[in-house]
Amino acid sequence: MILGICVNPCLLLHISVFLFQFSSIHEIEYNNHLQDAIFSPVSNTKLDYIPLDTGTKGMLKNYYGYCPFWIDTTYYEYLQMELLTHITYFSIEIDPTNGNIGSIPNQNRFIKIRDHAHAHNVKIHMTFIIFGSSNVAYFLNNDAARQNAINNISNFITNYGIEGTNIDFEFVTSSVRDSFSLFIRDLADELWNHRVRQKELYIASIAVPEWYPGYDITYLSEHSNGLFIMAYDFHWSGGSIAGPVSPCVPSSFWGQYCAAKSIGTYKDYGVSGSKIILGLPYYGYDWPTVSEDKGSSTAGSGSAVIYYYAFQNANIHGRLWDEYSLTPWYKYYSTQWHQCWYDDSVSHDIKYGMVNDSLLQGAGSWALGYDRDYDHLWNTIRKNFWDSTGIAEQEYQLPANIEIFKSIFTNELNLSNLHPNNLYDISVYDIMGTRLIHLKTKGQETITIGKKLKSGVYFLIIKNKNRVLKKKIVKIKRY
Repeated sequence: MILGICVNPCLLLHISVFLFQFSSIHEIEYNNHLQDAIFSPVSNTKLDYIPLDTGTKGMLKNYYGYCPFWIDTTYYEYLQMELLTHITYFSIEIDPTNGNIGSIPNQNRFIKIRDHAHAHNVKIHMTFIIFGSSNVAYFLNNDAARQNAINNISNFITNYGIEGTNIDFEFVTSSVRDSFSLFIRDLADELWNHRVRQKELYIASIAVPEWYPGYDITYLSEHSNGLFIMAYDFHWSGGSIAGPVSPCVPSSFWGQYCAAKSIGTYKDYGVSGSKIILGLPYYGYDWPTVSEDKGSSTAGSGSAVIYYYAFQNANIHGRLWDEYSLTPWYKYYSTQWHQCWYDDSVSHDIKYGMVNDSLLQGAGSWALGYDRDYDHLWNTIRKNFWDSTGIAEQEYQLPANIEIFKSIFTNELNLSNLHPNNLYDISVYDIMGTRLIHLKTKGQETITIGKKLKSGVYFLIIKNKNRVLKKKIVKIKRY
């Protein structure tokens, strides 16, 4: 999470040390909104709540969204709940001196989003934070404080009837790497063996692991339900260059650090894709710049602009597309040049394709409500992760002699042992319900399909008389 520019090794070392002074969008916006919050003490007794509806979800992947305490309940009605699997309310502070947890900011909003989510089968977590590397280190070096925090988090989950927690410590230095791993291990043990039922643990995790050695991401992934990669702030508010907040791919112009590299690095470190949530920005930064040119130096700190306004401003000033980072931006002059770099449905669509291609657990966002009543970003989630199997007729079992094929393939999908005396109707649909392949054929030893399909998620339907087989298939790239 830093400038995505080409640098020499000496500068890399300097930047990696400097990074621990860096304030993320989470910390900046938390501090900016504290003065407007109404704080309520945490209850020590179990409260009434609407239980989680355990009906069937239509999502092929998990979608994990942060809901900050400053988002007004007015905007909850625009959340398309069928496209969410998790909401984590942001946030409650942990006192680094003793492990006590602070008060709940805007508790009425937390209660409302919890009950609204539960009614739509969306799991609710609470985010617990410590900001500042010295505060993080002070807490992690105190065994008693760590255990006290674990007990308090577990009790909070019980008393408020939620499904888990999100840990956001920014940032963990190498000196307390082992202590952080131990804290997460013990917290996972407490939550996975919770007295009510098993609970979940997710961790806000860094985008560039090689610059943050305090995070043993392999160990953390093994002792959590998922790592939420904060794949944003590659160019940050206080950076010296204006540029893409969340570049999709590496380039000769911006350098190697990007969402695609973050995924690759996590996997190279041994983290299973099933434990990775790719977190994407619903915001951008507006920097005053020295010039209008791409790659210009900044003339001051950037201000965060939520998607709702970035989209409007791009329409006013002219949306530009950066072919290097595959993200949008716009520029304008107001006493001096400004550049705003942000993400939209097009750049998100590219990154969601990476989620599918890399077989990740899912995606997520900072932060829900930043798009207000626009549905552009929701439509992209639906396109990539929504299960459209309603296109199929009533499901039956095909005859037992049909060989069950592999559902993940790289080039072609082979259907084997279809009975030669039977006529089969074979279709492949994309997740929007568009039929891409249709053939009628008699059974044969092997039928090969899918060579021309792009990588992604599809639905295969094979009909034989009054029987139907319905199966999700995934085509992935070969690396």
